[in-house]
Amino acid sequence: MKKLFKSMFSKEEKNNVRQLDHPKNLKMGDIIKFQYLPQQEISNKSFEISAINTYDFEDRKLTEFAFKGDTDVSIFLIVDETGDEPFLSLSRKIARSDVEQLFDLDEFSELFDNEDHSLINRLNEPQSLQGWTAPQYRQEIYAEGGYFHKDDFRDKIVPDNEDAGDEFEYYLAIDDTRQFTIEAEVYDGGETDIIVTIRRPISDIEEMWPSTA
Repeated sequence: MKKLFKSMFSKEEKNNVRQLDHPKNLKMGDIIKFQYLPQQEISNKSFEISAINTYDFEDRKLTEFAFKGDTDVSIFLIVDETGDEPFLSLSRKIARSDVEQLFDLDEFSELFDNEDHSLINRLNEPQSLQGWTAPQYRQEIYAEGGYFHKDDFRDKIVPDNEDAGDEFEYYLAIDDTRQFTIEAEVYDGGETDIIVTIRRPISDIEEMWPSTA
């Protein structure tokens, strides 16, 4: 009889374990591990989900996962399902000094000054950004309005009042392979985040573990 009760409880515990079979379902505290990648900051490394944010645009809502790992470099993940085939957008924010090494600043400023699909050419790739950039980008998105929320809105409605999130203008330039992007978020007061992003297949994720908390 004791063995029977023990078996029943064991099966119940297994059934209550949350299954994590797709990165779009990641939650706080979950662990994600990547396969070998050219970007050393994420190659063969595991990360804990430390924050979940939301980008709200007029025609789409994107969930951003912030990673905590064994490096000082902050990595962000968006599972992009806006096209025919879902993919991973892995990003990191860069400093002005990085932008100065990567691009001619006059040419880079064209990203913000007009919407004529300007070309942006890379001058150098610093060692710290190896594998994160492409030789050339073409502007694709110009001054798109959006809101950034420090919250997870996958299972609830994003508030529509202007004070609910941080309003920004979004700019994007992409390379010919459509695997590398340079993005800019310009917030009220002129605060600007410059972001380098790589687009990778979901199969680059080697394993995921749900949080036990």
